[in-house]
Amino acid sequence: MNKKVLIGAIAGLGAAACIAACAKSGKCQSDSESEPKPTVWDKMRKGMEEMPEDFPPRIMFDNIEATKANTDEILTLLKEEALATTAAP
Repeated sequence: MNKKVLIGAIAGLGAAACIAACAKSGKCQSDSESEPKPTVWDKMRKGMEEMPEDFPPRIMFDNIEATKANTDEILTLLKEEALATTAAP
């Protein structure tokens, strides 16, 4: 039991040190949204396009892009619906 507590404490301290280092460097500060910056996303897209179609990271990336596109479409439809209901008496 004591060995498990010690390992857990060490893991917790390691995670805290990583978070502190990230916060100090300023690299982990995000914008208002949790999306990566467009330049990073574009670089990832370019790298993924060079990979084979059946490569698992590319499949995941393609699924993320499809989900993002669907989410954007749903949000647009919801905004249009909200405007239509507020405009109607």
